[in-house]
Amino acid sequence: MVTRAPLGPVLCVLLGFLTLCSLGWASTLGDIVYSRQAGADKIAPAYFPHWVHRIKYKCYACHDNLFPMRRGANPTMATMAQGQSCGACHNGKFAFGIDTCQRCHIPQ
Repeated sequence: MVTRAPLGPVLCVLLGFLTLCSLGWASTLGDIVYSRQAGADKIAPAYFPHWVHRIKYKCYACHDNLFPMRRGANPTMATMAQGQSCGACHNGKFAFGIDTCQRCHIPQ
């Protein structure tokens, strides 16, 4: 007589495997490169790794209070310095501060 494994644990293992395999391409889904005018400073546009944040936080942690669910809502360094948008968490206490330019402004 052949016995079958319970379906729940099998599906759980399969889902875990698929999640691990998908991390390589899923990290680019929803990531944002904020456009900015090129200035004399030659600083690269800011890169936001959406899925890195989604691994740890639920959507409502940022949406809609800090970031409206619409395109074109580019945060600025001035608003971040006032504790808005990214600056609400990236204040040097909760997460790295906005003074570490190379963490977000990554040449593509």
